[in-house]
Amino acid sequence: RHYRKETSMKTEFDIKLDTMDMYRYNLWHTYTTFSGYLAFLLSGIAFVTAVRKWGEVSLSTSVLYLAFGVLFAVYTPVTLYIRSRQQVLGSPVLKNVLHYTIDDTGVTTSQGDQSSSLAWDQVYRVVATRHNILVCINPRNAFIIPREQVTKEYELIREIAQKHLEKYRLKMK
Repeated sequence: RHYRKETSMKTEFDIKLDTMDMYRYNLWHTYTTFSGYLAFLLSGIAFVTAVRKWGEVSLSTSVLYLAFGVLFAVYTPVTLYIRSRQQVLGSPVLKNVLHYTIDDTGVTTSQGDQSSSLAWDQVYRVVATRHNILVCINPRNAFIIPREQVTKEYELIREIAQKHLEKYRLKMK
């Protein structure tokens, strides 16, 4: 018999979140939920209606359709940016560097003498977007890891997550 010893994997790194990191997460979260799809759909319908009905209805009605389209298309991203900025500036935790340890036990974040751990069986899912790695705690909250700050660690993070999560809970390429 041959026994293969399971090797343990671990990576540690520091990250500093900024407004754009939080904004990208909030955009992703908003536009991958039903309400985000609905806002996008309503914006499209308003613009298409404005174009198709132009000249058939009063100018004020056409402008109203355009205004609704702009409202749905612009209002959400602008308010998300403002909220993201307030979150980062208003949180002592987010204003400072966060230390991450990702290993076979799970994901640990620490700052000073404060620490928080999330075991792999508590991880809702891990998603890599173009700009962030999101370790989702639940459908609404996630640890945000900016990809540009972990370019060297990315593959190891993916391998560790792959080892501990079912395929449907991991979306990293």
